[in-house]
Amino acid sequence: MKVSLIISNSLYNCEVIIKDLFGSKNYTVNLQDKQSDLLEIDIESSSFELTLVPKMVDYQFASSNMEIQNWKDKLAQKVGNALCSMLDKMLLRVGCTYIISGIKENDVIYVSGQENVFGTFDKFDLFEFIPMAYMFFEVSCRGVLFECSNAFAINRKEVISSAKKLVCLDFGLHLIFTYPIQVGRIKKLTSRRKVNKTLIKFTKLNEKERQKVLDKKEKFMSL
Repeated sequence: MKVSLIISNSLYNCEVIIKDLFGSKNYTVNLQDKQSDLLEIDIESSSFELTLVPKMVDYQFASSNMEIQNWKDKLAQKVGNALCSMLDKMLLRVGCTYIISGIKENDVIYVSGQENVFGTFDKFDLFEFIPMAYMFFEVSCRGVLFECSNAFAINRKEVISSAKKLVCLDFGLHLIFTYPIQVGRIKKLTSRRKVNKTLIKFTKLNEKERQKVLDKKEKFMSL
C-alpha cells in the first residue's frame, strides 16, 4: 500500500523510521531541498509505527557553498555558522513515535514541525530563567492529529552543557544560588520522563486546550 508523507514547517531535516509487520525502514528528508518535502512509502498494513526525529541541517556544508566576494560575505558565513551551532545547543530536539492506524491506499500523512515552549513562570523576571523549548514533529491525516506514544530527547547533553555556560556568564556571588536552580531546572525539563510525559499530554489535548497552549507559546515567543 502506497502512502505519502508531506513534511513542512521545520528548522530541521527529518529522519523517518517506519516499523510494520515486515520490519523497519529508514529515510532522511532534507527540508532544505524544497523538492524533497514529499516522501512516498510502501507499507504492508493499515497500522504501523512511525518515529520522527529532528536532525540538524548540515549548515557548514551549506555555508561552504556560499559565494564569497568580500569580507562581509566571510563575516556573514562565520556568524551564520555560529548562530546555527548555538541554536542546536539551546533547543532540545525530540524524537516522537506515533502508532498510525486506519490508513488507506494513497492516503497523505502530514508531518509538521512543532514547538513546546516552557515559560519562565516568573512574572517579574527575578530569576532570569533560561528559556527551554522542545522541537519535534507532529502527525495528522484527514484532519485528525495522532497521539504520541513515546518521546525522547536527542541532544540533551549539549543543551545542559550550553545552559551551564550561559549561567556562568552572569558571574558573581549570586551564582552560588542561581547555578543549581538554573541547571537543575534544565536537567529536569530535558529528562526522559519529563519529555515523554509532556509531549504525550500535549498530543492528547482537544482542539480548544491545544489552541490555548499554542496561544501561550506565541505570546511568550513575541516578548
